[in-house]
Amino acid sequence: MRNRLLTQVIFTLMTLSLCGQDLYNYKGRVTNPSNEPIIGAQFMIPYTATVVAITGDNGVFDFSVNEAELEIRQIGYEPFLVTPSTGNVVLKEEMSLINAVVVSENKRESQLKNATISMEIISPDLIGNTSPTNLEESIGRINGVQVVDNQPNIRSGSGWSYGAGSRVQVLVDGVPMLSGDAGQPLWTFVPTEGIDGVEIIKGASSVIYGSSALNGVINIKTKEASSIPYTQVSSSFGFYDLPIRESLRYLGNKRNTVSNVTAYHAGIYKGLGVKAGINLLNDESYKMGDYDKRFRGTLGLRKVVADKNLIFGVNSTYQSGTSGSFLLWESYDLGYTALDSSTTDNIVSRISIDPFIKWQKGKFKQTLNTRYLAVNNEVDNGDTAINQSNYSDLIYAEYQSTFSLPKNKFNATAGLVAISSVTESPLYSGNQSANNNAAYIQLDKSWNRLTALAGARYEFFKLNERSEAKPVFRAGLNYKLAQYTFLRGSFGQGYRFPSIAESFISTTVGPISIFPNENLQSETSSNLEFGIKQGLKFKGWQLLLDAAVFRMDYENMMEFTFGIWEFTPPFNFKAGFETLNTGKTRVQGSEFNIAFQKETKNIDFQGFIGATLTESEALDPSNVFGEDSTGQLISYLSTSSDTTGYGLKYRPRNQIKGDVMITYKKWSLGAGIAYQSEMENIDLAFVSVPIDISVPGIQESQDKKLTKATLINTRIGYSFSDKLKMNLILSNITNREYAIRPADLGAPRSVRFQVTYTLDKSK
Repeated sequence: MRNRLLTQVIFTLMTLSLCGQDLYNYKGRVTNPSNEPIIGAQFMIPYTATVVAITGDNGVFDFSVNEAELEIRQIGYEPFLVTPSTGNVVLKEEMSLINAVVVSENKRESQLKNATISMEIISPDLIGNTSPTNLEESIGRINGVQVVDNQPNIRSGSGWSYGAGSRVQVLVDGVPMLSGDAGQPLWTFVPTEGIDGVEIIKGASSVIYGSSALNGVINIKTKEASSIPYTQVSSSFGFYDLPIRESLRYLGNKRNTVSNVTAYHAGIYKGLGVKAGINLLNDESYKMGDYDKRFRGTLGLRKVVADKNLIFGVNSTYQSGTSGSFLLWESYDLGYTALDSSTTDNIVSRISIDPFIKWQKGKFKQTLNTRYLAVNNEVDNGDTAINQSNYSDLIYAEYQSTFSLPKNKFNATAGLVAISSVTESPLYSGNQSANNNAAYIQLDKSWNRLTALAGARYEFFKLNERSEAKPVFRAGLNYKLAQYTFLRGSFGQGYRFPSIAESFISTTVGPISIFPNENLQSETSSNLEFGIKQGLKFKGWQLLLDAAVFRMDYENMMEFTFGIWEFTPPFNFKAGFETLNTGKTRVQGSEFNIAFQKETKNIDFQGFIGATLTESEALDPSNVFGEDSTGQLISYLSTSSDTTGYGLKYRPRNQIKGDVMITYKKWSLGAGIAYQSEMENIDLAFVSVPIDISVPGIQESQDKKLTKATLINTRIGYSFSDKLKMNLILSNITNREYAIRPADLGAPRSVRFQVTYTLDKSK
């Protein structure tokens, strides 16, 4: 009797358990209001926030789970509750400047309003409508950002460093785009034809992004494939106008031309996402020998296995072409003529292969990004005795794991990074190798109004037989003071080890040489910032106001320093640049930005304006940090042309930048402005004997304050249809003469005509 009763109880419990495990089938498609599929939307159990499925490449879902109600979540969209009978779902977008989605602060999607650091976003429209030949042209339009000789500089955190080392990390789809030898951004390698947006972090970000992120991060996102095909073809042609001064016209009255053809396509074919692009450029430039002829092709493949929550694929880019480089002018009157009329031709080939895999299950998301990058530069400088050709290989791998508790608003991100670079070149004194390994973790937690973030990273570097390791830390807070008011504060440390080029480069351009420094030490920094972000909405206008104060302190700052580094009496000498550790420095200031947009029945407005005010300072100006070959002691005081306030070299104090775009029916009109104050302090050697005799006119250009300039750019467009559009683009419309840095004039007025055909079936 007891056995029978026990059997009945067990049977009853099993029956109840099985009833509790009924499976519910969810089937349908998730789209946005424009009927575009939403890929990777998460289906979560509401009371545990556990991810049970994601949508595939077509936005389609088809799965079974023992839950009668689920919540769909996707950043940038409002949450949506579904049941097995719901079917197709249209998610409502959060339409506001302040709710913009970013990924750069913590390598996962979050909203701009919750950031603990200053960030800027460049829309793909601004990039496409200005038809840049290189992305650095678009980057330079953003407030507080400069690009000098390919080196990005945020908030005056860097001066001028010709082709070696960067304090700003540059990424494409989360993968670093810095060369293995010089650690400099490969701007011409970035696929401008497929860009879906750019995010810029201002301030130290080394915990997540590594040693090159002392000064900030530029993250470039490319357009992904979806079930709705996207195709865009663009062609542009134009010319550089004649400079106002006749002496600058090194080709007489000939106007050099620039032409560019690009194409990009993204779509899904039999479940395989494909994105491909090509870029053909022929830029004769405005300076002697500074041309660029290139071909670039990109191909990306991606596969989504929705029932396994798995995404994997590979991206690749190939570039080949020839280009010239311009270092210093012949004189002030011959500002577009290369020194001694000597030019350097580079035959460039580059290839990258970037396999990746992403897997998400429940509260965990795993990502593995890898890269192989090969760069080959064959250099013809007209002197067979000087071999500047160089070759480098870079292998990069990063594993990242993210643990999320959405219900508790908690996220943990941890990762391992390995980078290996090798070079072969007399330019770098033979074969050199560099390795960088790192581990990091970052935690963030949100409450009703407060978000807190903290992270740490441990870096290990090895350059040939020399090795070094250090930790860096960061922390940040964001407090929601009111519905559209957010206060933030952050502290971040940075750590950068010398690049192969900074340590070993040895080359000559005309009478100017660049010297190695194998004893160069690593530099560290700390960044402190407080800011406020305020959103406003009235009468159809959306405004986003942002203000910040910041301070960056550097130890052992690495700076290009001019001097006489080889000297044989009485007259045999070699002068040029060597990277030195210049000691303790500080850059501090404030920044103000306003972004705005308004959409009406016939007219749309969008744009931004901002100002960055900085003060830089050498904290120990009398500190001797070197000695040249003549016995001259090297210090800030002995190498600076202007020591007023002990300001650092090659840095303007103030910048103001803005851009506005007005669209009326089929017409569009855009205008941009960029102002920078004078570079007051440069290397004293540039304006002293004997360099001012070899490279005359720099003092004259300083007296004329050529580095202080206001540039105005305009563009006007007409849409013949939803698919076909033309733009007329004028840069530096006043034909203002200005200097980028000593002995290098900026571009005169240029005129370009662009025609773009876009086939986007989602519109």
